[in-house]
Amino acid sequence: VDARYLQPDLPVDTKPTFVYDESKLNVVPINNIPGSNKKHFVVVGAGKTGMDVIYHLLTSSEVHPDNILWVKPHDMWITAREKIGSCMELLRDCAIQQVANNNKDENNDLLLESTFLEWEKQGHVYRLDTSTVPTKFRDATLDKNELDTVRQVTNVVRNGRVREIRSTDGALVFGDGSVVSLPWPKDDTLYIHCSAGAFNYTKQDPTFQEAAVFSPGKIVIQDVYGTPGFCFVGSILGRLEAFQNRLTDDERNDMCLAPRSSSDAKVPELGPSGGDIDGALSSGHGFVQRLSNLKKWRSIPELRKWLEHHRLFNLKALGDAGVEKLVEETWDILKERGIVQ
Repeated sequence: VDARYLQPDLPVDTKPTFVYDESKLNVVPINNIPGSNKKHFVVVGAGKTGMDVIYHLLTSSEVHPDNILWVKPHDMWITAREKIGSCMELLRDCAIQQVANNNKDENNDLLLESTFLEWEKQGHVYRLDTSTVPTKFRDATLDKNELDTVRQVTNVVRNGRVREIRSTDGALVFGDGSVVSLPWPKDDTLYIHCSAGAFNYTKQDPTFQEAAVFSPGKIVIQDVYGTPGFCFVGSILGRLEAFQNRLTDDERNDMCLAPRSSSDAKVPELGPSGGDIDGALSSGHGFVQRLSNLKKWRSIPELRKWLEHHRLFNLKALGDAGVEKLVEETWDILKERGIVQ
């Protein structure tokens, strides 16, 4: 069993992509925050790690919000811990919502953006800045108290990705050439690297892009369902393997679709599971792949019964009939739109 395909990029072992002089600037991963005597902080990264750093600085370290500068290349939707929904329910609501809006032309695209806005009204998701519509969703999760705490930081820079931190004055130089100066002395500033992109998989062997999940004598664990996480993914792959000769490797692989970077397309900045939600849904979208996998798993009676009682299955609370309704209702709309066959 080879689990290296999904080895995450973490700030502690993945260097920043921006250039800086280590001898003149204090740039550290989140692990090195304890013990710092700096008064000012620049947090580089908009994901869950960046949010956790902000929360830690404001609470445990009692840093004043005005002493924090937050660099956010993107804004992202945040899962509300109090009312967590699933990606399958989000996909279903997206399909149903647009049909209900009389968007029935089979050539019209299905878009997630409006569904996230509706989910915000229902309390399933948050956004830090209600004046900005996020373009990413990576299932970062906060409760309302954490959200309100992180929102205290209002010194936010949205100029894209940092290309360089200047040694002379500590200013931030961005990919588009823009420059943001520090509002305080660089010598009293700690730059915190939260920009690794957990699902970028830079340590991944290039040959993995062509690797099947199942092959003779080998299983390469891949993102065949995503949320609720890799524990569930490991369990479903193990259950498929346990069918032994009742399923061929080709049959197993057919029900284990996973995000891959197209050979003729630019790799997303945050990897094949980068969380982009802008643009039309396609058969290669992670949500659609998960629905396809789930539909095929449930076509095997023994596996369907196993899922019904699986405590890690995120749709368990719906019951077998509820899951059947969700899967088939969503699938029919996607099929009508030509997204699936």
